[in-house]
Amino acid sequence: MITEIVSAVLGASAAALVTHFVGRSLSPKEVSLNGQALVEMADYPIKVGNNGLLRLDMPSFERVCQELLAHYNPRAAIDLLYLAEHNRGVVERSASAVLLLDKLRNRYRKKLRQLVEPQSLVAQREHMLQQFQKITAGLGDTFAGVPIKFVLHDTRDPLHSVSVIKNSITDRKEGDQASSFGEDVIRAYATNRWAGVRHSYRLRHPKNGREVKATTISLEDRTLGLVAFLCVNIDIARLSPDSPELKDLAAKLVATPGGWGAQVFRIPDQRPPTAVP
Repeated sequence: MITEIVSAVLGASAAALVTHFVGRSLSPKEVSLNGQALVEMADYPIKVGNNGLLRLDMPSFERVCQELLAHYNPRAAIDLLYLAEHNRGVVERSASAVLLLDKLRNRYRKKLRQLVEPQSLVAQREHMLQQFQKITAGLGDTFAGVPIKFVLHDTRDPLHSVSVIKNSITDRKEGDQASSFGEDVIRAYATNRWAGVRHSYRLRHPKNGREVKATTISLEDRTLGLVAFLCVNIDIARLSPDSPELKDLAAKLVATPGGWGAQVFRIPDQRPPTAVP
């Protein structure tokens, strides 16, 4: 029953996102970006280390810079500059990388000037992320106390991808990197191996072995391409019919710490609204 409720909420949220962001027509003020995304390039600089964690591979980073200097590709260049800015401490350890970045900025200066306009890609992207953050936080608060994790990933910086996380069933926190599986999912969407909503598939956590029921919703922009993922992970064991804590979890699910909506709906006798917003 609980998982069916989650699916219904997610379906409505996904439909609203698609209608608002994907279905809208391209505004004349939106910047058009040509070329392939950074993650599609052979030398994509995010690699999985021997410890299973993601890292910024500087030789690949520099090769990508050189490729973008030789062949005009503003989409990948802007992605790379975004990644470099968010991982400045690592990049600045390499003098050659800093020099290449300066050349890259000069090469794409005209496009970069467009990014500081009021309707720029930067503002456009940040506005989108803010809306996704509100949706993620709202879903997480609705299911507070229940082992259903909602996490928003910023896909353009896998090293610090966790933008919002609610009801974590592991030790992950905001600002953490994506998993190696998450990095592969980013590549899958960028190269069209995956598309749309991937729902109700099973994963096993690599550290504690717990099984989760997962759903991944790609959040895309017509200009920017893939911007974020909204991921939902349900701890299967804790919500199974024979779980000893299921009754307690059900109580948490129906709890309404926000109280009645009388102030909003102007209902004097504290009865619940007749229509759900």
